[in-house]
Amino acid sequence: MTSRLIRLGCAALAAATSLAACHPAVRAETSATPPVATESLIPREDVLNVESGPIPYVTGEDVASWPSIVSQAAVVIDMDTGAVVYAKNPTAPHYPASITKIMTALLALRLGHLTDVLTASADAVDQPPDKLYMRVGEQATLKDLLYGLLIDSANDAAVEIAERYGGSVGHFADMMNAEARALGATHTHFVNPSGLPDPRHVTTAYDMALIARAAMQIPEFRAIVDTRSYTWKGTAWQATLTNLNRMLFTYPGAIGVKTGFTSVAHETLVVAATRRGTTFLAVLMDCPTDAEIRRDATNLLNYAFAHYETQRILPAGDRVGFVLARDGKDPVVTSEPVVATVPIGQQIQVAERVRVGTPLAPAARGTQVGALDLVDAATGRELGSVPLVLAAPFEPVPKSSPWLRVAAPLAAAVASITGLALAWRRRRRARRAMRARVVRVQPWQESWPSARRGGR
Repeated sequence: MTSRLIRLGCAALAAATSLAACHPAVRAETSATPPVATESLIPREDVLNVESGPIPYVTGEDVASWPSIVSQAAVVIDMDTGAVVYAKNPTAPHYPASITKIMTALLALRLGHLTDVLTASADAVDQPPDKLYMRVGEQATLKDLLYGLLIDSANDAAVEIAERYGGSVGHFADMMNAEARALGATHTHFVNPSGLPDPRHVTTAYDMALIARAAMQIPEFRAIVDTRSYTWKGTAWQATLTNLNRMLFTYPGAIGVKTGFTSVAHETLVVAATRRGTTFLAVLMDCPTDAEIRRDATNLLNYAFAHYETQRILPAGDRVGFVLARDGKDPVVTSEPVVATVPIGQQIQVAERVRVGTPLAPAARGTQVGALDLVDAATGRELGSVPLVLAAPFEPVPKSSPWLRVAAPLAAAVASITGLALAWRRRRRARRAMRARVVRVQPWQESWPSARRGGR
């Protein structure tokens, strides 16, 4: 039932947008408020060992040791923490080319289902290669189109997805920009879902890192970009699609994500790799050749893995204390994990200080009741704090009201006085009863002893 309602909602959105295209005023109003997902794809966490500022560099980053690269802009981030371990012109605007399709796929997976059936329009079919060579009216599932989009960089699949979930390419681009802003990618402006050249279609290396990191939180996206080949069975064209990201085949531990190229953007690349429990994500832009950008990416990832690792300091839900409740002690836990990107062999030693207050009223599970302050055990430097929350619904210990505390001793005194009065009354009644039982001497009993005394 839920999936049916979602599909009906998507169809209604497409229909409304199609109608809007017929009226400029309505079209402007619709595109001014594109939908943005309410929940973040990036899991909540407390990240230590990063510098404050627009770009979260790892504390103590040694810029002098950074590799020299040909690409004009690049960043490398720890995908688990978001911490930046390398940057070259991270906020300089560049043309993204087909790494744009990372955002297209992200939105499609948030708005649709892999089993959705999409229909190719004339505009989709007219897109330049790379494409899947679909015919007008040809149908395919979203799953097949996403594999074509991300493995073969199909431009017709990009337009088909945009028209289905945005109603039009223009409105879908508005949705892409709204999603980018929600992710913190504030230097990005998309005008199409494919990355084909347009002077207004720009992003930055750091913005693309934020977008790719969010997309990699979606299991379906992660599975697609880690696929080396996929069979496409179209009406006019059938082929085995081979992933254009050659790093999947050449770099140990590579798990995705996407390449791009146009004559104005030159080579662009987003690539992620995992080793020993740490995952780094590299974004490179504006490089002359494919060989050079892959060499740059290899050097950057090698540098990151040689110098840094992810440290998981505390998990979410870690029990650190209790609050007194009606039924005993209710546990208090960390609301989010605590993580850090640290130099290899230099794990942070953390001392914990718990601050907890007992709620005065009933509270729901997850209610914040304090904080766990984290301090560097070696230096005493404050590292941050993580909220502490109730692990279960809370009911306070019943407490007597102030008037009851005053009335209690008064009631005891009244009870004591009442008890004394009743005791006195009982004794008085007992004495009366004793007097009532005294036997009086009869006249004939009196005369007999007197007569005896007189006879003597």
